[in-house]
Amino acid sequence: MAISDKTRKKLWAKSGNRCSICKTELFSNKEKAEDLNIGEECHIISSKPTGPRYKEGLDDYDLYDNLVLLCRNHHKEIDTLTDTYTEELLRYIKQNHENWVSTTLNNSKTKKEKPKFISRITSGKELLNIISDSYGYRIDYDEVDNEEDADFIGGILQDLTDYGDISGMVEVYDKVKMALDLSKLLETIEEKGYFLFAEDNIENIKFKDGGTDKWKIATILIRKKDNPEIIKFDLSNETNKSDN
Repeated sequence: MAISDKTRKKLWAKSGNRCSICKTELFSNKEKAEDLNIGEECHIISSKPTGPRYKEGLDDYDLYDNLVLLCRNHHKEIDTLTDTYTEELLRYIKQNHENWVSTTLNNSKTKKEKPKFISRITSGKELLNIISDSYGYRIDYDEVDNEEDADFIGGILQDLTDYGDISGMVEVYDKVKMALDLSKLLETIEEKGYFLFAEDNIENIKFKDGGTDKWKIATILIRKKDNPEIIKFDLSNETNKSDN
């Protein structure tokens, strides 16, 4: 059997058009750009005896409960690192992501949108502090013009989420080296004509069973240097001070 249209729509809707692991937006049809779809409907339990996490006896392997929406990178990762990404872990990831999507949508409906300002990051240590021990990531970037930039931005965002995922498992010595590597990464980003903005917040997450928990969520934005949304302040310039 194949995944039905009804199941496909339910999976994408409940996943919020985001990868269940890195929260990357999977489908974009922005103006002046070709439609880009990097989302993949991944089986938790494979229907093939030689496939990842195969289990005999399921009536239908294409049901909603056996599917998780991921980006291409994380699809490849879960099907390669099967000892790490067990059936139980993937079901946990799927449920937590759908809870996060539901909470985010509910908050956006009930809260009035306010102007949001996020600081540019220039220090690897500062960036590491933001992404360390995060339970989730909100990621955005300016539209890319070519495949080289797409590979570059995609690689940067993947590296940052990977650093965040392993940061809680390394010693202080390794964290110092990671911070240095991130400083060099920031230099490379700026050499390519981009700035990186980031922040972290502790958010109250509500679950379907009525329980709540506090999660650290990191927001990471990559913007072109000429993006008109960027507001520049010269704090050393006396003209910025009020005359009153």
